Order: sequence, then C-alpha cells, then structure tokens
Amino acid sequence: MSPDAKVVVLKQTEERVAEFHRYAARLKAKGRIVAPGDMLIVYRVDKTIPDGPVLVTENTEFVFAN
Repeated sequence: MSPDAKVVVLKQTEERVAEFHRYAARLKAKGRIVAPGDMLIVYRVDKTIPDGPVLVTENTEFVFAN
C-alpha cells in the first residue's frame, strides 16, 4: 500500500495553461496513486513527498511549478 501524499509538485507541459487545468488536475488526482513522471491533464508529476508512489488525499497539498 502506498503512503498518503503530503505534497505533490506538478510542472506544466504546455506553455499556456488555464486556471481550470489546475482544478481538473487536482480533481483527477484525488483518490489515486501518483508517482513522479505521471501525467495529470497538462501537468507532469515532478516530485512527491514522501518520494515515490503516493495516494492523493483531501489533505494533499499541490504545488504548481513552471
């Protein structure tokens, strides 16, 4: 079983990203296991805390990096 994600850092893969995409990425991730390299809408999972595959919960913080 994967640990709960404390932080998920997402990097955009497209030059222009609408605010809606942030909402959609959060919604898609919740309740799923994500790992660095996974894609969420127009974002790539860059890092997770703790490292490796983690379960995204309601308490997970999302950091959107450029």
